[in-house]
Amino acid sequence: MTTVPTLNNSVPLSRDAGVIGLVGLAHMVSHFSQLLLPSLFPWLKDEFSVNYAQLGFLMTIFFVVSCAVQTVSGFVVDRFGPRPILFAGLGLVGCATLGYAISTSYWMLAGFSVLAGIGNGVFHPVDYTLLNRKVSASRLGHAYSVHGITGSLGWALSPALVVSLTLAYSWRVALMAAALVAFAVLVGFHAPVP
Repeated sequence: MTTVPTLNNSVPLSRDAGVIGLVGLAHMVSHFSQLLLPSLFPWLKDEFSVNYAQLGFLMTIFFVVSCAVQTVSGFVVDRFGPRPILFAGLGLVGCATLGYAISTSYWMLAGFSVLAGIGNGVFHPVDYTLLNRKVSASRLGHAYSVHGITGSLGWALSPALVVSLTLAYSWRVALMAAALVAFAVLVGFHAPVP
């Protein structure tokens, strides 16, 4: 007869839940930022007199930069720790989103897509480092599940927010509100991460 070993978990649930919640919130912002521009393509197409291929290229810029930065940021996180890199990522995403809101040309959108890609590229190395270092081994499965769910929630919330605000006000107002989401999470992270 074999026995299954039990894990002695002396870390309080509240501590693990706090870390999991904060990391999940950051991951939500990452995915939230990925669908800001695509949700607004019909309005941006008319505003900047561009076609959908040109708008799609903005997303290519965003994801190519994000992919390159993600590789490098893993080493940066190991060197400087996850917290300052997370702050930088949230700040860059917020600034890029404000930049989108004030853009007066397609090339400004492209430049802010680079900035947004840099900010977005730090989240996975930061998230996994925080989860692996701070969450009890017995709760890591739950932590990864919450991480995945919050990313999907970010994808769902982004179009819901920006399209609604665009219809009610304008795409610029919608992007300013989206920037506030990133900055609000950044302020929330200034509470001590357990």
